[in-house]
Amino acid sequence: MDVSGMLDAASRIVVVSPHFDDAVLALGGLIATRAGRGQTVEVLTVFSAAGAALAGGVRMRAFSDYGPRVGEDDRALALLGARSARLGLSERLFRDPPTRGPLPLFRTSADLARGAYPETVRRAILRIAQAPGTIVLAPLGIGNHVDHVIVALGALRAARERPGILFYEDFNALSEHNRRRHPVARLRPFPYRSAPAWASPRAGFELEATSLLARGPDPTTLAELTVQPEQWRMSASPLDDAAESAKLQAVGEYRTQTMALGGETAVRELLRRAHAVRGGELVWQYLPGGDR
Repeated sequence: MDVSGMLDAASRIVVVSPHFDDAVLALGGLIATRAGRGQTVEVLTVFSAAGAALAGGVRMRAFSDYGPRVGEDDRALALLGARSARLGLSERLFRDPPTRGPLPLFRTSADLARGAYPETVRRAILRIAQAPGTIVLAPLGIGNHVDHVIVALGALRAARERPGILFYEDFNALSEHNRRRHPVARLRPFPYRSAPAWASPRAGFELEATSLLARGPDPTTLAELTVQPEQWRMSASPLDDAAESAKLQAVGEYRTQTMALGGETAVRELLRRAHAVRGGELVWQYLPGGDR
């Protein structure tokens, strides 16, 4: 069964989101469409525990203030007709050792594979996926953000045990350079000239800058999964005008995050171009068997 058929057959769809905004940035149109058809759609945010106030400018202090961030998420999901759930782990900004600048956020190491967080994510996904009629969508971890890699690692481990878990492309995949660094996404490259980042030079520059900061193993490497082309199928989930409008309106609620990404207008332009040139929101189906 293809991705569309799997989603059509589901009575409940759970999108696993590393942070509050990630599911909506990546799959807001799919969420709105499926909820509009009467399917139950839930967003499980993994890193959702408040931490100590961060030193730095206005941007860093805003990320520390979880009251407004939870409110942003509640309003965004309500606009899309989705329910919220939170796993309650602490994001990298609030974990030791303290971050000094953005570099630690995009530097992974083999230690992640031995950490407790991927196992927590794996167990949560397996528990959810066991419910009848439930389909889970998890991020691929494109862009090398540590928190996204942790979630993708846990999801990949779960997918090897339970077929039928789907994967989506993270917001950082709007940088084609980021996509081509990821072993799964680079199976279906797009021309650099069509990259969504061209829609907003300032926001595009920030995306490319983060792609240059990235170092360390990707989730498939950490999961010891050999990526074989015949085991991965990409589908574009199209958005009609109503779904795209709902998604962009919901994205606008995440003011803390859009400020960090170059502003709401820039993010909207990036997403519109991505939908147009890529045919919608990208979802990958993993067909295990034979990997080592």
